[in-house]
Amino acid sequence: MVTYGARQTVIRQGERSHHVLLLLSGHLKVVVDTDFGSPVLISLRGRGELLGEMSVLEGLPRFANVVTCTAVRARLIKNAQLREFLDRNPDAWAALAGALSARLRWANDRRAEFVACPAPVRVGRVLAEIVERHGECTAAGWDLDVALTQAEIASLAGVALATFEKALQLMQRSGLVRRRYRRIVVADLAGLRRFGDTERENPYQYGMDGVDVAQS
Repeated sequence: MVTYGARQTVIRQGERSHHVLLLLSGHLKVVVDTDFGSPVLISLRGRGELLGEMSVLEGLPRFANVVTCTAVRARLIKNAQLREFLDRNPDAWAALAGALSARLRWANDRRAEFVACPAPVRVGRVLAEIVERHGECTAAGWDLDVALTQAEIASLAGVALATFEKALQLMQRSGLVRRRYRRIVVADLAGLRRFGDTERENPYQYGMDGVDVAQS
């Protein structure tokens, strides 16, 4: 077992693959360095997820950086160990294929949202998803509990920081979220889910008239 502190890079983009990580506790973020100078947050990972397996299966360098959001415990598995385990356990191959398929489906859904959904809707959906998968229920509401900056959440939603701020103000006026120092607390998760609904009669999207679908 290995342990890492918060904000540590545990897998580096471009490196050759020698191992995978099975996350036992904590949260990690997958960040891609782009040719445009700004890193892009593409996903979050939580307990029970495997990281780095694509490079092992493809025999290619790492396609992204993996950085800890919080303190993390993980099991480090060498490439040869992973392959031997999969070869001995056909059910494990099926489980791994299912996990990769789920990620691909999620990525396809997100790409469709980038084209079809107004930017505030995308922000609402991303916040709801973070809470549902990684949030912590507190007396004040749902804490995102993954130590992400607003710029990182904006990146995950595919919007500019200024657009994210406007969407957050709209959700705050609707009583869906509260702002805390460097944190966002979701006060009404059910309402936040409805905010992410694209139906015309959505009561939480008043004030969104004129918002372009592809706004970023």
